[in-house]
Amino acid sequence: MKHKPKLFLLVVLTLALGLQGQAPKDTDEVLIRALKDEMERSLTELSIDDEPPPYFLSYTVDEVDMTVVQSILGGSSNSNNTKSRNLSVNVRVGDRELDNTNFEGSGGGMFGGLLSGLMGGGSFPLTDSYDELRRVIWMNTDEAYKSAVSSLAAKKTALEQQPNPERANDFNEEEPFEYVSKSELESIDIDRVMAFANELSAVLKGHPELQQTSTTVSYATNRRTYVDSDGNFHRLESSLCTVMTQASAQADDGAMVNDNLTAYAQNCDELYEDVEVLKQRHEELVASVRALMSAEYVRSYTGPVLITDVATAEFFSQVLGTRAGAVPLPVSESSGFGMMGMLQNPFMDKIGARVFPRFLSVVNDPTIREHDGVSLMGSYVVDSEGMPARRTELIEDGRLLTLLTTRAPTKDFDKSTGSNRMGSPLPGNIFISSSESMTEEELKQELLVLVEDSGNDFGIVIKRFSDIGSLALSSGMEGVMGLMQSIMGGGITLLPTMHAYKVDLEGNEVPIRPLSVVSFSDSQVKDIVAVSDTNRAYNVSTPFSSSTLMSAMAGSIGGLGGAFGTPGFLGVVAPSVLLEEMSFQGGGTGHPRLPIVAHPASD
Repeated sequence: MKHKPKLFLLVVLTLALGLQGQAPKDTDEVLIRALKDEMERSLTELSIDDEPPPYFLSYTVDEVDMTVVQSILGGSSNSNNTKSRNLSVNVRVGDRELDNTNFEGSGGGMFGGLLSGLMGGGSFPLTDSYDELRRVIWMNTDEAYKSAVSSLAAKKTALEQQPNPERANDFNEEEPFEYVSKSELESIDIDRVMAFANELSAVLKGHPELQQTSTTVSYATNRRTYVDSDGNFHRLESSLCTVMTQASAQADDGAMVNDNLTAYAQNCDELYEDVEVLKQRHEELVASVRALMSAEYVRSYTGPVLITDVATAEFFSQVLGTRAGAVPLPVSESSGFGMMGMLQNPFMDKIGARVFPRFLSVVNDPTIREHDGVSLMGSYVVDSEGMPARRTELIEDGRLLTLLTTRAPTKDFDKSTGSNRMGSPLPGNIFISSSESMTEEELKQELLVLVEDSGNDFGIVIKRFSDIGSLALSSGMEGVMGLMQSIMGGGITLLPTMHAYKVDLEGNEVPIRPLSVVSFSDSQVKDIVAVSDTNRAYNVSTPFSSSTLMSAMAGSIGGLGGAFGTPGFLGVVAPSVLLEEMSFQGGGTGHPRLPIVAHPASD
């Protein structure tokens, strides 16, 4: 089985940013002129009978050059290079108070009119022929406009049937913002990418206990152009290099175990320089899979938990990824608020209330690029609606101050915080600070005190949670759909553990197999017992919140990857966390049979 590289790579590139601004290049003028000329014509001439013309238009063009190399045990198994240009069109009809967006109709299935007026992911000419560019922009705008008009009519009808619905305007006004990145994209050396992938995957040779391994190196560059009728414009040039290696094996009882490692950088040169460090991490990956093969099985557990290392960043990203953004309730053709209404953020009604322990505060700041020498991958200058990134204080001394917003207002928030990351309000870089803390050793000793008080023989230490990729690898779509059901249940969705340990009352750690978190709630976050006095920086893939999971599914179904894809990375600077109680459940006991004959490399 071949493992495909994660799909969020292309989307992340649309938000990776340069450092300074400069004027557009001459070679860009044809594209920009075609976009602006067709926008001006559409705003004045595009109409159907008595229907109004668009009051807002935006165009996004992504020009992506991507090389993906897959290597197994030192030899290339697959490689490809693709160059593409995609156009996304957003058309709004009506006015800022009431337009075609934020409507869940029946005509479009589960997503209905939520995608109305937005056409994306369509092929766009690679050559700068002004006439051909205008033709493609014209056709896509025409189709998006017709969809927008239809949805606005259906939305008005739905509102007439709902008595006095409480709703905010559909689109706010903002000061226009222009930005052009200064970075210069370099051509991708495919042969060097391939040699690099082969060198890393060769580390996994000579380990017959590993049934499957795969190393994928992806190097992509993206030139993104955004223009809208409100005067926003940005031109971003970016690149991203990613290494992802996966390894799986089978324990003596037949249970499949797997682990993976990832490394990210703005370009592959940075990773080439760290090749020896990466090779050491591959050796550690082998050791980790071996440890999982012999790890103890825990059927269930309820009691104290210490979350440390990268698991701390994953914990806060999953907690805040589903709680940090303000999203308006959609109008629905059905009674109530439909599918998306079921997935509303419970923090929307908790402004001013305590949602974290009193000693913790949270800031989102995508303008900060590094912390203690670690580059923060959640940094950006401008969001996908053309709004500048801003620092936002979310929680102070445990109390919720505000939420992240896009240009879609809610009843409590009418201005954007520059947080639209591919369709959803999401954090960029989260900084967790504390007014009270313990040393790492004191925190572990406090864990043992809580374990003894709880009557358990052991506690749990989590050093890493699974990610979406490893969850899909281990449990397929069943695991992903289970995640979706958990999100719809309204609680906080934490992914299963990857690296977890039993800690006895003497402080000895024993590896255990992955555990699934059971019924984690907001009240448990408020009752965090203590945190460490050391804050560490990590980069994690942005979690699936209610809105981003739906958006990602919409992008997959509708081919709208450039507009509704998975939003990429989150930088997290946070301490280790001690919770008094969490509940877990072990995996099932029905496992595949062991191979009849030993691995051929065993001899």
